Amino acid sequence: MSKSVRLYHDYASPFSYLATTQIEGVCADRRAELIWHPMLLGAVFKQVQMENVPLLAMSPAKQRHYRQDIARYARYYGVPFAFPSRFPMRTVDALRLTLAVQAGSDDDAVRLTHRIYRAYWVEDRDIADRTVLAALLKELELAAEDALDQLDDPAIKQALFDNTAQAVEAGVFGAPTFVIDDRELIWGQDRLPLLRWMLSTAADLQGS
Repeated sequence: MSKSVRLYHDYASPFSYLATTQIEGVCADRRAELIWHPMLLGAVFKQVQMENVPLLAMSPAKQRHYRQDIARYARYYGVPFAFPSRFPMRTVDALRLTLAVQAGSDDDAVRLTHRIYRAYWVEDRDIADRTVLAALLKELELAAEDALDQLDDPAIKQALFDNTAQAVEAGVFGAPTFVIDDRELIWGQDRLPLLRWMLSTAADLQGS
């Protein structure tokens, strides 16, 4: 049975970074269509009445555990990771840029998505800085000037607003969130094995 997976994510989330290193392989293995859905996580938190940066609201002991757990998962997946010196990070421009590129090419937007995640969660670069974003576009041989000119375009701003509103409507409350066939919601990169299992069965597991 054909399935789709909508990935709701934000560059601000280390868990989203980890998920993006694995999700394409999971979907390809299960022959599921992957739909990338950038959203503004802080706006989602506000609308669902959560702390703006949940990690910083935890006790010191739990914060240490979460940071260790993120690093452990990176080693488990065999991907690079370094907690950045700037946290939390303003990601509005990076998300708008992704949507601007996505309007022209889904493939280019995916390449840019991976590059921005790596820039922040591996290289400790300031992805709120438009000169950094321009450098990443140039590295990927994308039209930097054209894309950057769209960051303040009302249509791109609205696209990010709409993506975020759609996330809330879908029941998203954190990142990453995976929604199978726009019905079944799974939250958290640590639930990728559950996602893989659900994609491998034709049964409707909703509510079970």
